[in-house]
Amino acid sequence: MTEFNNIQEIWNSQSDSKPSTTASALIAKANEHTKTLKHNHYWTIGIISVTVLILLFYFFWTNSHQFNSLTIGLSVMIGMLIFRIILEINSSTKLKSIKPDVSLVDYSQKVKSFYEWRKKIHLILTPIIYISYFIGFTMLLPTFKANFSNGFYMYCLVSGYGFFFVFGYFLIKQIRKELKLIEFLNQVK
Repeated sequence: MTEFNNIQEIWNSQSDSKPSTTASALIAKANEHTKTLKHNHYWTIGIISVTVLILLFYFFWTNSHQFNSLTIGLSVMIGMLIFRIILEINSSTKLKSIKPDVSLVDYSQKVKSFYEWRKKIHLILTPIIYISYFIGFTMLLPTFKANFSNGFYMYCLVSGYGFFFVFGYFLIKQIRKELKLIEFLNQVK
């Protein structure tokens, strides 16, 4: 009987723990996270679109219609940015298709699928786009050196490559953040 009393004491000493978050709080958090992701997609699309417009303006302003390193470099840069815009629009569309009002299992599976797709973009396509853009910029440098003053050429060289390295750092940081989220989602089954 002593064992029963010990078990009863242990049972009675348990605290009445209730879940710290409710289902509605989880749904609200999911909606907030989705809204932030959509906002980030729109900003990315907007910034890249402005960059494409600037490059197109420069392309036509310099009459880059002959086949040379300037034309090829600008074409590669513009093409890679347009490809990235298409990926972001596609990503935004996929995110919109995820409705939080479905069952938790379905919602989790769709979110997991979305982030697995984003993982493929980040690990395969983003490096290809980034390196191609870098190559396109490098192809512009001989034309810049021939047509700009030495000081402005050095400014383009330092600021251009500096931007690539700083942007690359933040890009890697963002990719790691999304990969951690994917890892977390894989653990929650």
